[in-house]
Amino acid sequence: MDAAQKARAKKKEELLRQLAELSIEEQVEQGVFLGTPHYSVIERAAVTLGRQLSRQAQERAAREVAANFPPEAACPTCGTPCQTDTEKRQVTSIDGPVELTETVAHCHRCRRSFFPSAGRHGDG
Repeated sequence: MDAAQKARAKKKEELLRQLAELSIEEQVEQGVFLGTPHYSVIERAAVTLGRQLSRQAQERAAREVAANFPPEAACPTCGTPCQTDTEKRQVTSIDGPVELTETVAHCHRCRRSFFPSAGRHGDG
């Protein structure tokens, strides 16, 4: 692990700790700890926070994919080069609703729109 990776890992760990602290502060304000809560209450709050983080990460990753896509893509039907653009759409992930930014192109020759990134697979 190089220095930049170590710095990011340390920053992520610190930010996650801060998120956990904020979550606990909210629960304290709600009076969750005035008695002894069932562990499921604690777990549910942690899972909710994790899902919020997951949705944010998914949205950011989709924006990155769209930002790195070439300005043109070949139509999968006829091969004509078509200009790409981005559109947003709501999807439901396993962690809840996510607004995805996707690359879309329209082939005037075939009169069809297509999502070029759906056919492109990277290393991960």
